Amino acid sequence: MTKLTMHPVTAENWREITALTPKENQERFIENNAVSILESIYETEHEWRCFGLYQGKDAAGFIMIGAEDKEEGWIWLDRFMLDEKFQEKGLGSSFLKTAVEYIRRNYKVREIILSVTEENKAAKTFYEKHGFQNPGRIDPENGEEIFSLRLSG
Repeated sequence: MTKLTMHPVTAENWREITALTPKENQERFIENNAVSILESIYETEHEWRCFGLYQGKDAAGFIMIGAEDKEEGWIWLDRFMLDEKFQEKGLGSSFLKTAVEYIRRNYKVREIILSVTEENKAAKTFYEKHGFQNPGRIDPENGEEIFSLRLSG
């Protein structure tokens, strides 16, 4: 398999990252990448970091990491998406592991959280398969279910 990597979204790659799209039936579950990038620029209090996910030299997906709570010891893994052309190839699992490892190396947190819309059963199953649990919390900002991955020492 071609090497999978994460690269910060920059002036050089933002166009290819904003051109990525999920499958049509997934669009209602996630903000588009351009909106996420703008949020990272203008909502500076959350210190969002945006990354392009690459298979070799090809932009395959997007992820946003931030809104760290140092006191509580958690951080958001947000807006994880793969372009429709890169889905159903096992890349999602590999990219999720890459993102979790990035967080382990770069943040002193005990927990990674994310949110999923109630009707997105495929995403819930995917995250549960990778160790995320649904503790029954709801994100007050958007009504989505919060999933949590506890990191071991």
